[in-house]
Amino acid sequence: MSAANKAKGSKFESDIERYLNDNGHKARRLPRAGSKDIGDVSVTLKSDAVLVVEAKNTKTTQMREYLRQAETESNFYEAKYGSVTYPVVVTKARGLSIAEARVTMTLETLMEFLHAEGLS
Repeated sequence: MSAANKAKGSKFESDIERYLNDNGHKARRLPRAGSKDIGDVSVTLKSDAVLVVEAKNTKTTQMREYLRQAETESNFYEAKYGSVTYPVVVTKARGLSIAEARVTMTLETLMEFLHAEGLS
């Protein structure tokens, strides 16, 4: 990864963290952990479960691979901290504000999230 791409990704992660915190959520950027990476940003929910965000600021979209990465990192986060986690991918919307970034998760993850959070 080039230094420019790394800086672009880091800025996007910071933008996500700031946006979520500014809107009343408990978000934090996560430290890089090499082969046992635990995601880019975590969002702690009222239930103490955690959304583990895989942030992607790229021109091309490989959502299947991004979702796989998010799930792997969510599992590592869960193993490290013992929290229930839900993997999500946030992709930058080119030329649009951070509020218009795209959030993706599998339908299965959405159903688990809704049930566990008492939303369905």
